[in-house]
Amino acid sequence: VQAGMTPPAPPLHLPVVPAAPNRPPAARPVPAKAASTPDSLFGEALHRLLEIRLTGDAGWRQAQLLRVGREFNLAAPTVHHAAAMAQRILTGEGAWAWDERAVDWQANEVELVYQGELLRLDRLVRRGGTGDWWVLDFKSASRPERDPDLLAQMQRYRLAVQAAHPGTAVQAAFLTGQGRLVVVP
Repeated sequence: VQAGMTPPAPPLHLPVVPAAPNRPPAARPVPAKAASTPDSLFGEALHRLLEIRLTGDAGWRQAQLLRVGREFNLAAPTVHHAAAMAQRILTGEGAWAWDERAVDWQANEVELVYQGELLRLDRLVRRGGTGDWWVLDFKSASRPERDPDLLAQMQRYRLAVQAAHPGTAVQAAFLTGQGRLVVVP
């Protein structure tokens, strides 16, 4: 090394990290999503509209409706129909679930792992005052309570929230596009 020059740095040695042992996954893999249908796209648009609605807003801006239409490949009249249905959910029997005076915690699209299965709840709220949890599921169908599979799904959601909050009352209900709140027994 000549005077005034910096000596070369020593070689860099990185330790080798052993591979992790094969372990079973923590949760069952999420099943492949079924092919989209006009009804499923309408339902997804309804959910998206309910997700993007801000408390106190009177409705959705035209730009929001256009974006939802593009996202789900829906014509403007279909998006407006979904928005009307979402508005009935927001102002119907379950309107309290968006009222900041009635709830002290709220979230949409809540993911929970229960008994190794990933569950996604449309809306989860805790009522102020009582501390009761409410699992709410948005449905465009007028009578979801007549579908045994939907009832079983909601009962599973309720059990998952009860497991996460033992000793707390947990209710489950459908919020329909007709503005009904249908409590699941």
